[in-house]
Amino acid sequence: MPDPVAAPGAQTRPEVVVFVAGTGTEVGKTWAAAELARVLRDRGCVVAACKPVQSHDPDEAGPTDAAALAAATGQHPDDVCPPEHTYPVPLAPPMAADKLGRICPTVDELATICRFGSTVGIGLVEGVGGLYSPVAPDGHNLDLIERIEPDLVIVVAPAGLGGIHDSMACASPLAAYRHAVFLNRFDPRIEVHSLNLRWLRDAGLAVATSLPELADIVGTDPVGRPRGGD
Repeated sequence: MPDPVAAPGAQTRPEVVVFVAGTGTEVGKTWAAAELARVLRDRGCVVAACKPVQSHDPDEAGPTDAAALAAATGQHPDDVCPPEHTYPVPLAPPMAADKLGRICPTVDELATICRFGSTVGIGLVEGVGGLYSPVAPDGHNLDLIERIEPDLVIVVAPAGLGGIHDSMACASPLAAYRHAVFLNRFDPRIEVHSLNLRWLRDAGLAVATSLPELADIVGTDPVGRPRGGD
């Protein structure tokens, strides 16, 4: 499989750019993005990830978001998120950078990082927190989405109580973009999960409850045709 890391001067826009957002923090956004990358790679897609900026709690065990994404795509963590854009403070990146006495990139600067190697077919860009979580001193995830203009925005949402509100609250600001909801930790045996799924689909949202189903959405164009087909 081709190396997803771009050589200098070989960066371009892939056929599909997917922005992975969350309805908030701790909804499993990084896990979903990493596992989606694995499913897509198993299907023969060349996938690379970009986490343009990240913050984390250095006292918590486990990999950073960039390291988790890199393990799924075969990249080096530093190619997923530049080390200078990693802040070991559990605050939103611009706040974490300020606390450390460092400069956090602007939204425009972050957008320039969201580039991929010329062999990459699907580029995954993971934001931080929810749509309105600060990603830079001059903007939030929605501002970054507007700069990148992704082909698809995936919103990772809770499957249980609150999932309808959280999902619908993200639908309006994303009206200009093709978007889909991934109900994380969905269990069809739990009544509220099934009822939430039905309600959201009846409201006209594209909703996936499994990673293969989510990969199917990534692999089709806006009218439902397989990408690369006639």
